[in-house]
Amino acid sequence: MKKTLAALTSAAALLCTSDAAFAAGTIQGTLGVTLTIGAGCVVTGGNSSGTTNNFGSISFGTYSSLANVITASATGSGGTGTLGLNCTTGTNYTVALDNGLNASGSQRRMASSVPAYISYNLYQDSAHAVPWNSTTGVLTGTGTGSAVPLIVYGLVPAAGTTPAAGAYSDTVTMTVTW
Repeated sequence: MKKTLAALTSAAALLCTSDAAFAAGTIQGTLGVTLTIGAGCVVTGGNSSGTTNNFGSISFGTYSSLANVITASATGSGGTGTLGLNCTTGTNYTVALDNGLNASGSQRRMASSVPAYISYNLYQDSAHAVPWNSTTGVLTGTGTGSAVPLIVYGLVPAAGTTPAAGAYSDTVTMTVTW
């Protein structure tokens, strides 16, 4: 009899407990939401593939003579638009351009397969007055939180002689530091 009474008491306790678990109710709590903004910069208009960044190109076009000055400006990696630099507000940055793969001293040069060379220069302004390099011609600024244009202006100076026909190219490395 004691075993039956104990079993009934246990069953009654379970029924009372399970009714409470299925009763309607409300529970509230808090959920923490955070975001940390770190100091940094992002180049817009470029393209990143693995460890390689492509920041676009400068095409001087096709000419039969170097008797006149030839100018051009960079386009983004998609062939249109321009590069931009978006740095966290208050973040100081520098943008440097090296002298390329075919330089002779500090003079940038495009090379052909012959090899023959065509000298060119890169500038920070459309008047071609402020050189852009990795020493004294470094672009500096402070981030505003919005993209600022990174327009690279190129100039091929007039030359007394024009080298052999063919494609001439160079690769310049852009380094953004913050």
